[in-house]
Amino acid sequence: MSDSDRRDDANPRDGGDLPPHRAVDRSGRLDSTERQGTPYTESQVIMPTVKVVAPFAFTYGLFVTFHGGGSPGGGFQGGAIMAAVVFMIAFAFGIESTRTWLANTVVVALAVGGALAFAGIGLVPVALGGAFLQYDLLPIPIKYGLEAVEIIGIAPLVAGVLMGLFFLLANGFALGGDGFEPDDPDESDAPDGGSGDGDAGGDSASPAAVADGGREHGGDA
Repeated sequence: MSDSDRRDDANPRDGGDLPPHRAVDRSGRLDSTERQGTPYTESQVIMPTVKVVAPFAFTYGLFVTFHGGGSPGGGFQGGAIMAAVVFMIAFAFGIESTRTWLANTVVVALAVGGALAFAGIGLVPVALGGAFLQYDLLPIPIKYGLEAVEIIGIAPLVAGVLMGLFFLLANGFALGGDGFEPDDPDESDAPDGGSGDGDAGGDSASPAAVADGGREHGGDA
Protein backbone atom coordinates (compact mmCIF):
# COMPACT_ATOMS: atom_id res chain seq x y z
CA MET A 1 0.00 0.00 0.00
CA SER A 2 1.38 3.38 -1.00
CA ASP A 3 1.79 6.38 1.31
CA SER A 4 -1.07 8.20 -0.40
CA ASP A 5 -3.42 5.27 0.24
CA ARG A 6 -2.46 5.28 3.90
CA ARG A 7 -3.16 9.00 4.12
CA ASP A 8 -6.55 8.53 2.45
CA ASP A 9 -7.46 5.78 4.89
CA ALA A 10 -6.40 7.96 7.82
CA ASN A 11 -8.36 10.95 6.59
CA PRO A 12 -11.40 11.28 8.90
CA ARG A 13 -13.43 12.94 6.16
CA ASP A 14 -13.35 9.74 4.12
CA GLY A 15 -15.06 7.75 6.84
CA GLY A 16 -12.45 5.11 7.64
CA ASP A 17 -13.13 3.33 10.90
CA LEU A 18 -14.78 6.34 12.54
CA PRO A 19 -18.40 6.21 13.71
CA PRO A 20 -20.97 7.52 11.21
CA HIS A 21 -21.62 10.73 13.17
CA ARG A 22 -17.89 11.58 13.10
CA ALA A 23 -17.25 10.52 9.52
CA VAL A 24 -19.39 13.36 8.11
CA ASP A 25 -17.62 16.36 6.66
CA ARG A 26 -18.07 19.23 9.13
CA SER A 27 -16.69 21.95 6.89
CA GLY A 28 -20.14 23.30 5.96
CA ARG A 29 -22.94 24.58 8.13
CA LEU A 30 -25.90 22.24 8.32
CA ASP A 31 -29.40 23.56 7.89
CA SER A 32 -32.24 22.49 10.15
CA THR A 33 -33.29 19.60 7.92
CA GLU A 34 -29.83 18.02 7.84
CA ARG A 35 -29.07 18.86 11.46
CA GLN A 36 -32.29 17.21 12.64
CA GLY A 37 -31.95 14.25 10.30
CA THR A 38 -32.53 11.77 13.12
CA PRO A 39 -36.29 11.04 13.28
CA TYR A 40 -38.16 12.26 16.33
CA THR A 41 -38.45 9.47 18.91
CA GLU A 42 -41.38 9.42 21.30
CA SER A 43 -40.44 8.93 24.91
CA GLN A 44 -42.85 7.00 27.08
CA VAL A 45 -41.43 8.80 30.12
CA ILE A 46 -41.18 12.41 28.95
CA MET A 47 -44.51 12.62 27.14
CA PRO A 48 -46.74 11.49 30.06
CA THR A 49 -44.70 13.64 32.45
CA VAL A 50 -45.23 16.73 30.32
CA LYS A 51 -48.96 15.97 30.06
CA VAL A 52 -49.16 16.03 33.86
CA VAL A 53 -46.81 18.95 34.53
CA ALA A 54 -47.91 21.33 31.73
CA PRO A 55 -51.37 22.25 33.14
CA PHE A 56 -49.92 23.00 36.59
CA ALA A 57 -47.05 25.04 35.14
CA PHE A 58 -49.44 27.03 32.95
CA THR A 59 -51.74 27.66 35.93
CA TYR A 60 -48.76 28.85 37.96
CA GLY A 61 -47.90 31.27 35.15
CA LEU A 62 -51.43 32.67 35.28
CA PHE A 63 -51.19 32.93 39.08
CA VAL A 64 -47.93 34.88 38.88
CA THR A 65 -49.44 37.18 36.24
CA PHE A 66 -52.70 37.94 38.07
CA HIS A 67 -51.04 38.49 41.44
CA GLY A 68 -48.19 40.63 40.14
CA GLY A 69 -49.87 43.85 41.26
CA GLY A 70 -49.87 42.96 44.94
CA SER A 71 -47.27 40.20 45.34
CA PRO A 72 -43.97 39.06 43.77
CA GLY A 73 -44.45 38.32 40.12
CA GLY A 74 -46.01 40.19 37.25
CA GLY A 75 -46.72 40.03 33.56
CA PHE A 76 -43.14 39.52 32.47
CA GLN A 77 -42.53 36.59 34.81
CA GLY A 78 -45.93 35.04 34.12
CA GLY A 79 -45.57 35.42 30.35
CA ALA A 80 -42.14 33.78 30.46
CA ILE A 81 -43.50 30.84 32.46
CA MET A 82 -46.40 30.32 30.04
CA ALA A 83 -44.03 30.46 27.08
CA ALA A 84 -41.78 27.92 28.82
CA VAL A 85 -44.77 25.56 28.96
CA VAL A 86 -44.97 25.72 25.16
CA PHE A 87 -41.22 25.01 24.95
CA MET A 88 -41.69 21.99 27.19
CA ILE A 89 -44.50 20.67 24.99
CA ALA A 90 -42.38 21.21 21.87
CA PHE A 91 -39.43 19.27 23.31
CA ALA A 92 -41.70 16.41 24.37
CA PHE A 93 -43.98 16.08 21.32
CA GLY A 94 -41.82 17.59 18.57
CA ILE A 95 -41.21 21.15 17.46
CA GLU A 96 -42.94 20.80 14.10
CA SER A 97 -46.02 19.21 15.67
CA THR A 98 -46.20 22.04 18.20
CA ARG A 99 -45.73 24.61 15.44
CA THR A 100 -48.70 23.08 13.59
CA TRP A 101 -50.82 22.93 16.75
CA LEU A 102 -50.01 26.50 17.82
CA ALA A 103 -50.66 28.48 14.66
CA ASN A 104 -48.36 31.34 13.76
CA THR A 105 -51.34 33.71 13.81
CA VAL A 106 -51.87 32.97 17.50
CA VAL A 107 -48.25 33.80 18.35
CA VAL A 108 -48.37 37.03 16.33
CA ALA A 109 -51.75 37.97 17.81
CA LEU A 110 -50.40 37.58 21.34
CA ALA A 111 -47.37 39.77 20.68
CA VAL A 112 -49.20 42.45 18.69
CA GLY A 113 -52.30 42.43 20.90
CA GLY A 114 -50.22 42.76 24.06
CA ALA A 115 -48.24 45.67 22.60
CA LEU A 116 -51.41 47.46 21.50
CA ALA A 117 -53.07 46.92 24.87
CA PHE A 118 -50.02 48.23 26.72
CA ALA A 119 -49.81 51.29 24.48
CA GLY A 120 -53.56 51.91 24.64
CA ILE A 121 -53.72 51.87 28.44
CA GLY A 122 -50.64 54.04 28.68
CA LEU A 123 -51.93 56.63 26.22
CA VAL A 124 -55.27 57.18 27.98
CA PRO A 125 -53.67 59.39 30.67
CA VAL A 126 -51.78 61.25 27.94
CA ALA A 127 -55.10 62.07 26.25
CA LEU A 128 -56.34 63.41 29.59
CA GLY A 129 -53.35 65.72 29.96
CA GLY A 130 -51.12 63.52 32.10
CA ALA A 131 -48.06 61.37 31.58
CA PHE A 132 -47.75 57.96 29.96
CA LEU A 133 -49.08 55.24 32.30
CA GLN A 134 -50.19 57.77 34.93
CA TYR A 135 -52.64 55.41 36.61
CA ASP A 136 -54.35 57.99 38.83
CA LEU A 137 -55.89 59.61 35.73
CA LEU A 138 -57.52 56.41 34.55
CA PRO A 139 -61.29 56.10 35.05
CA ILE A 140 -60.66 52.99 37.19
CA PRO A 141 -58.80 52.45 40.48
CA ILE A 142 -55.02 52.50 40.27
CA LYS A 143 -54.78 48.82 41.26
CA TYR A 144 -56.99 47.72 38.38
CA GLY A 145 -55.07 49.87 35.93
CA LEU A 146 -51.79 48.30 36.99
CA GLU A 147 -53.24 44.80 36.79
CA ALA A 148 -54.71 45.53 33.35
CA VAL A 149 -51.27 46.46 32.05
CA GLU A 150 -49.76 43.31 33.55
CA ILE A 151 -52.50 40.88 32.44
CA ILE A 152 -53.61 42.03 29.00
CA GLY A 153 -50.47 43.94 28.02
CA ILE A 154 -47.13 42.66 29.25
CA ALA A 155 -47.92 38.96 29.76
CA PRO A 156 -49.20 38.19 26.23
CA LEU A 157 -46.52 40.41 24.71
CA VAL A 158 -43.69 38.55 26.47
CA ALA A 159 -45.21 35.12 25.80
CA GLY A 160 -45.77 35.88 22.11
CA VAL A 161 -42.26 37.27 21.56
CA LEU A 162 -40.56 34.36 23.33
CA MET A 163 -42.56 31.75 21.43
CA GLY A 164 -41.96 33.52 18.14
CA LEU A 165 -38.21 33.64 18.74
CA PHE A 166 -38.22 29.98 19.75
CA PHE A 167 -39.93 28.80 16.55
CA LEU A 168 -37.80 31.15 14.44
CA LEU A 169 -34.55 29.82 15.88
CA ALA A 170 -35.81 26.24 15.61
CA ASN A 171 -36.33 26.81 11.88
CA GLY A 172 -32.53 26.99 11.48
CA PHE A 173 -30.15 28.91 9.26
CA ALA A 174 -29.67 28.53 5.54
CA LEU A 175 -26.37 27.13 4.26
CA GLY A 176 -25.65 30.23 2.20
CA GLY A 177 -25.56 32.46 5.27
CA ASP A 178 -28.43 34.60 4.00
CA GLY A 179 -30.41 34.31 7.23
CA PHE A 180 -33.17 31.94 8.21
CA GLU A 181 -34.18 29.42 5.60
CA PRO A 182 -37.70 29.84 4.12
CA ASP A 183 -40.56 27.47 4.83
CA ASP A 184 -40.57 26.41 1.17
CA PRO A 185 -37.01 25.86 -0.06
CA ASP A 186 -38.22 25.91 -3.68
CA GLU A 187 -39.05 29.59 -3.33
CA SER A 188 -35.36 30.44 -2.82
CA ASP A 189 -34.25 28.43 -5.89
CA ALA A 190 -35.62 30.86 -8.45
CA PRO A 191 -33.38 31.38 -11.49
CA ASP A 192 -31.23 34.48 -11.77
CA GLY A 193 -33.43 35.72 -14.58
CA GLY A 194 -36.10 36.52 -12.01
CA SER A 195 -39.32 36.71 -14.03
CA GLY A 196 -38.70 33.54 -16.03
CA ASP A 197 -39.88 35.10 -19.30
CA GLY A 198 -37.71 32.82 -21.41
CA ASP A 199 -34.51 33.63 -23.24
CA ALA A 200 -35.45 37.22 -23.96
CA GLY A 201 -33.68 38.65 -20.91
CA GLY A 202 -31.03 35.95 -20.51
CA ASP A 203 -27.90 38.11 -20.78
CA SER A 204 -29.28 41.32 -19.28
CA ALA A 205 -31.15 39.87 -16.30
CA SER A 206 -28.12 39.57 -14.04
CA PRO A 207 -27.11 42.82 -12.26
CA ALA A 208 -23.48 41.68 -12.24
CA ALA A 209 -23.54 41.16 -16.02
CA VAL A 210 -25.05 44.60 -16.54
CA ALA A 211 -22.41 46.17 -14.30
CA ASP A 212 -19.57 44.35 -16.05
CA GLY A 213 -20.95 45.26 -19.41
CA GLY A 214 -21.21 48.89 -18.43
CA ARG A 215 -17.60 48.94 -17.29
CA GLU A 216 -16.43 47.22 -20.45
CA HIS A 217 -18.24 49.69 -22.68
CA GLY A 218 -17.05 52.54 -20.55
CA GLY A 219 -13.46 51.26 -20.78
CA ASP A 220 -13.66 50.87 -24.56
CA ALA A 221 -15.07 54.33 -24.88
